[in-house]
Amino acid sequence: MARRPSPPISVTSSQEVTDEQLDAYIRTRLALAGVDLSVLPDDDEDAPADQRRIMASARRFLRSTPGAIADFEFDPLGPAPAIYPAELSAWNRG
Repeated sequence: MARRPSPPISVTSSQEVTDEQLDAYIRTRLALAGVDLSVLPDDDEDAPADQRRIMASARRFLRSTPGAIADFEFDPLGPAPAIYPAELSAWNRG
């Protein structure tokens, strides 16, 4: 039986990563993917996106989600994960 992923939890330990460390990691990963945040305004509430909000969102994601992903146990005998399982099931009827 497959285990359901646990809800996201925040990391709280003596080894918690600082905002500055996360920012360096995020900017490096974005640069490797070819994303340049410097083309966005630093902080502009009227803009659809700005560097401050994007970095804050990425930090929240990194502090909460990886634990849930790491704890997920995939059942190799179960159905394959799919975005639209009903449509996929039509291909797997036998």
